[in-house]
Amino acid sequence: MSVLGFAALFLVAGSAHSQSAEYRRGYDQGYRDGAAAAGNQSPYPNGMGQITISSALYGIRGARCDARDSLQALVAGKRRIDVKVDNDLCGDPAPNQANKQMTVTYSCGNGSERRVSGPEGSILTIGCR
Repeated sequence: MSVLGFAALFLVAGSAHSQSAEYRRGYDQGYRDGAAAAGNQSPYPNGMGQITISSALYGIRGARCDARDSLQALVAGKRRIDVKVDNDLCGDPAPNQANKQMTVTYSCGNGSERRVSGPEGSILTIGCR
């Protein structure tokens, strides 16, 4: 095969790959649109999908604040997020106290609940596959 023939084959193969990636994006969007039109909350199978926060408590025993609403706003439309555990989520429920902790209970689509927790200053990963 000549160099010119090889170059032409390479360009055609690259174009076919681009078309297949574009086709796949369109197919995925069509699936999501169809699932939404059918009334499904999530087009993902159980255990997958967008994050829904059930509870998010931050602080120490006897002094906690509810960070659920602010955390839900951060994860809206996402399937994975890293969140720093600090006073920015709902204030400081226990000023000048050490050992504050955040515990988050969440679900992915229609999947079962999951729980993550960590101390003040740590990063929690909240995610769905």
